[in-house]
Parts: sequence; C-alpha cells; structure tokens
Amino acid sequence: MFKNIATFLTLAIFLLMGAGCKRELHSSLYDDGSTPSPITNTTVQNLPGAAEITYSLPHDNNILYVKAEYEIRPGVKREVKSSYYNNSLLVDGFGNTNEYSIKLYVVTRSEIQSAPVTVTVKPLVPPVVATFNSLTVAEDFGGLIINYLNDAKADLAIHTLAADSTGAMVEANTNYTTLPSGRYTIRGFDSTSRKFSFFVKDRFGNISDTLTATYKPLYEKLLDKSLFRTVLLPTDVKDDWGLPMQNMWNNGYTDFWDMFHTQTQSFPMWFTFDLGITVKLSRMALWQRQSPAADWAYNANNPKKFEVWGSTSPDVDGGWNNWIKLTDHEVVKPSGLPLGQVSADDIAAAAKGEEIPIPLSMPQVRYIRFRILETFTNSATNIAEISVWGQP
Repeated sequence: MFKNIATFLTLAIFLLMGAGCKRELHSSLYDDGSTPSPITNTTVQNLPGAAEITYSLPHDNNILYVKAEYEIRPGVKREVKSSYYNNSLLVDGFGNTNEYSIKLYVVTRSEIQSAPVTVTVKPLVPPVVATFNSLTVAEDFGGLIINYLNDAKADLAIHTLAADSTGAMVEANTNYTTLPSGRYTIRGFDSTSRKFSFFVKDRFGNISDTLTATYKPLYEKLLDKSLFRTVLLPTDVKDDWGLPMQNMWNNGYTDFWDMFHTQTQSFPMWFTFDLGITVKLSRMALWQRQSPAADWAYNANNPKKFEVWGSTSPDVDGGWNNWIKLTDHEVVKPSGLPLGQVSADDIAAAAKGEEIPIPLSMPQVRYIRFRILETFTNSATNIAEISVWGQP
C-alpha cells in the first residue's frame, strides 16, 4: 500500500511540474508583423561594372536590411543586401554598359518585405571589357608576351587559345590576376605561324569579346647543360657544405641536398658560370631548394632579389667592366603568406620553377653571373637547378 501511495505522489509531482512549464517564445521587441514602407530619395552613382545606390530608410525600428534584386544577364539573377545601419548598397557584376533595372525592398526582422522601388542603373565600362581592350600581344621566344591593364584591380582571368595540329582552338593558358597591370609570357611553341585567341572572364561569368590573330613565336632552344662549366673569378663567392655549382645543371632539384650552396658572407654576393657557347638568351628558369617544400620553398637561403649579368670576356680580376646587366629579378611568393607559411599554389609554383625572362634587346653572351642581393632569411645562397633557353 505504501508503495502505491509513493508512486501516486511521484506522478502527481511530475504532472504539477509539467503544468507549470510553458514554451518560451522569443520575438522582436518592435515586431508587429506589419509590412514596412519602401525606401525613398534614391540616387545612383554609376561605376565600372557596378553602381552605388543611395536612399532614405523609413522610420521603422523593425527594419533589418534593404535588398536589391536584379539580373546581370538574361536568366542570371543577383541579390545584394545592406544592413539597416547603412543608407546605400553596391550592385555589381555587370558585363557591359547597358541599362539595368534594380528592384529594392525594405525587409523586416520577420522577413516581411516592402513593395519594390525600381531604379535604373547604367554601369560604366566594366573591368572585363576595359582589360580586354587594353591587351597587347607580341611575339617572343617560344611563345608570346601579353601586357594588360586592370585599373579596377578586379578578379579576372585572361584566357589564351591556340590552334592545334588540326586547326582546332584549344586552351593554351589562363592567367589569373587582381593586379592593376601586368605582363606575362606563354611558352612552349615552335617557330611556326599559328592562330591565337584571347578573351577575358570575370568572377561573375561575364566574358569579353575575343581577339584572334596569327603570330609566329621566335625560335629558341633549351641549351645543352653538359656544356656548362663552373668559373671561379677572384671576387666570386665559393661553394660550401660540399655542394658545388655543377649541382645546378644536373637536372635534379627534388632531393634535399641536390643543390649549389655558397659560403656565408654579406650581400651582394655573386658567382659565375660558362654556358659553353655564345648565345642570344631568351629566358632562364631557376628552381629553389624545396624538399620538403613546406619547409624550404620561399624560405632560408633561396634567392629573393638578384641580378643576372652576361659577358663574352669576363674580367680576369673578377671586376665588372666587361659585363652587361641582362635583367633584375625578384622571387615573389604567389600566396603572399608570411615567411615560413606556404600554400598549395606556392608549392606548385616552386616545383614549376621561377621563370626569368631576358629582354630581346640584350646582346649575345657566353658567361653568366648571378649577383644575389637578398635571400629570404639567411646570408648564404642555395639554388637547386637552372635551365637556360636562347638562340645559339
């Protein structure tokens, strides 16, 4: 009997507790469920590929944001929101200078939106078009040199198509950029006339017109590294750690110790080698010590800033009278991450090698001198591999 009474009392307590508990609902302090008033006093400032719309908000504490809805191309819709703390929003993504209708809504905390207010914008020339119009293309050794302007620093991709052996146009290169201007090369073509096409695409999927023309890349060949020789002039830096200069042309760069390593001394330091033939250079490629890449790429003794000099008759005293500066170069980490941190793009770029273009105006040379101005952290220099191209 006592057991039954205890069970009954326990059940009664739970029922009373349940009766005293109610679901707690949260709602906005100002939300009355009404439809908000629309914005007023709209003004438009047209921008390259975009427009800024300024407006006045209704006096309503329940407003959460203003929303713009529009199409940048038929069937391609965009939506932009701006907090109630602001009195303007930016509509972007336009690929031409046509007029576009923008519908603007005031939206409450309950996601109730006002009647739309429609404004018309007419963007200025968008970056995808401006950059396309700026493209200049010139024939270069083994390929082409492309120059461009991107004043808006927009996120763009410059695509290059090239005719294959059947005449079909196939993707040959894509250069991604957010820089205000740039110059880059595409390589790997023989010295025959070939049709190339170029167009620009932005992050919104807008595509420019296409530039198509026929170009004939200049002849170049990869120089025979078996002809390369170490030259040690009186002022040159010597090797160290038993890692001689000839390691730079043994066609290896992935082994941890397969490299040329100089002695430690103050900058600038320089070293010299003989190509074995007199040649008009077109470009070089340099591979940094990078194994494992996460530890060594864009770090330590790898060259960061340097000059490349050429000569046909080096000064026997190690001086500079008979040398001509071929180019200046700086190694830039693609990701821009701090020293000691690398991305997948950084590792891929290090494995590909650092291309060093040589201007067409430079004379023929036989001897090469690297003048190292700065490495990434230390006061010695190491280089894993070097390749050289030119017209013998």
